Amino acid sequence: MFELYYKIWVDAITATRAKKAEASGWKLYTLAPMSLLAGLNLFTFFLWMKTLVNHRLPLFLPVNIFDYRLINDFISIVVTLFVPFVILNYLLIFSNERYKRLLQQYPAYDGKLYKKYALISLALLVIPVVLVKFYFHEV
Repeated sequence: MFELYYKIWVDAITATRAKKAEASGWKLYTLAPMSLLAGLNLFTFFLWMKTLVNHRLPLFLPVNIFDYRLINDFISIVVTLFVPFVILNYLLIFSNERYKRLLQQYPAYDGKLYKKYALISLALLVIPVVLVKFYFHEV
């Protein structure tokens, strides 16, 4: 079930380590973008559910800590779309140095699989939005 997930991660780790070989923070340089992409996928799913199923479905967990709406919205987005995936990805990939076993178990694809995942994630959000704006706009 997790085979594709792990293959993407191995490719992302290998690509990041190749670029950031001298940097000790390669884990962060891999964890952050992969978590952002997963959050983007969740946002796309929420957006489609809101559009097709329930128009009152909130896209983010509401947060009302500060007087400024912009700060609350930022915290809401981070808490809803980023933090859960950072925790999940850390536990599945980096805890107990599991990535070392994964690097031996799965092949790397020179960053190609990682790039495809990123492009597909972006396309799943952008293409439908563009199509709706161009072809289904109200006159």
